Amino acid sequence: MVLILVPIVELYVMVQVAGVIGALPTVLLVVAMCFAGAWLMKVEGLGVLRKMQRQLNAGEMPTTEAVNGVLIVVGGLLMLVPGFVTGIIGLLLLLPPVRALLRPLVVARVQRRIDRGSARFMAFSAGSSGSSDLGGPGGRGPSTFGGPVYDADSHLDDARGAPRRPDGSDPFGPPPELGP
Repeated sequence: MVLILVPIVELYVMVQVAGVIGALPTVLLVVAMCFAGAWLMKVEGLGVLRKMQRQLNAGEMPTTEAVNGVLIVVGGLLMLVPGFVTGIIGLLLLLPPVRALLRPLVVARVQRRIDRGSARFMAFSAGSSGSSDLGGPGGRGPSTFGGPVYDADSHLDDARGAPRRPDGSDPFGPPPELGP
């Protein structure tokens, strides 16, 4: 429902703004908001990363900065979406006082989900299928992330380290002669 209502509201607001300031200024303003969002997300995000690093170096858990990081990413993404409503909401999320107001709400919501047992955390890597299987006992050890595991070393010839086909032939042909 949100994916239907948000574009309709955005179009309505853009048409209203274009009626007041004109079409070209409206388009330029939307583009400027997108660039401003990307820049603010970078500036605020780097600041949060520095604070997180200082807290980790001091042996503290950076929970406040982690929540700030999530709010900054959401705010930046909302500002990258063309439109005034999402842009304004995104801009607000990038402002530290607004994040300070929202932070306890986000933490309380996550805590409720954890208490209910409905919080899900996903681990992703290159080629991940989106599975939350972290492998071995307690989430440690190798993980296939739902995909096949290929042991590259099992296909190497011990003498040259060259790959071999299952029938024993060399897929690259015979080794070159090294001269007289």
